[in-house]
Amino acid sequence: MANTLIKYNIKKILIIDESIFSRICSAILELEGYKTKSFGSTEYLPKKFDYSTFGLLITNYPLDYTMFEKIKKINLPTIILTDHINRGILHMLNNLSQSFCMIKPLDYQKFRSLVNEIVMNGASAIEGYSIF
Repeated sequence: MANTLIKYNIKKILIIDESIFSRICSAILELEGYKTKSFGSTEYLPKKFDYSTFGLLITNYPLDYTMFEKIKKINLPTIILTDHINRGILHMLNNLSQSFCMIKPLDYQKFRSLVNEIVMNGASAIEGYSIF
């Protein structure tokens, strides 16, 4: 119970992914005690969106170019979900710090553990990316 109370005081998790997976991801994380906000794509984000209220971004690859540029600017720890690794995602990851890539289908236990690690302990010391 103490962990749940701590998690509610932590910034929210922003999820930008296909609407079905976005709902699954939100449900998993809300069961863990996190607050989430999800969007089915970047086109639904308000023009003046306040990223500072979030502690983590979870999104899907391939990203549209505008989302990639936003991730670089907002400097928010990011988990990128993908079906496979290719040169495009490796190039993108090389240009991001505090980023993590997980290959689908997800191991949900590893996913929850990674989210907990990033949100509870921070990812600011991480430079570059990690693939799980």
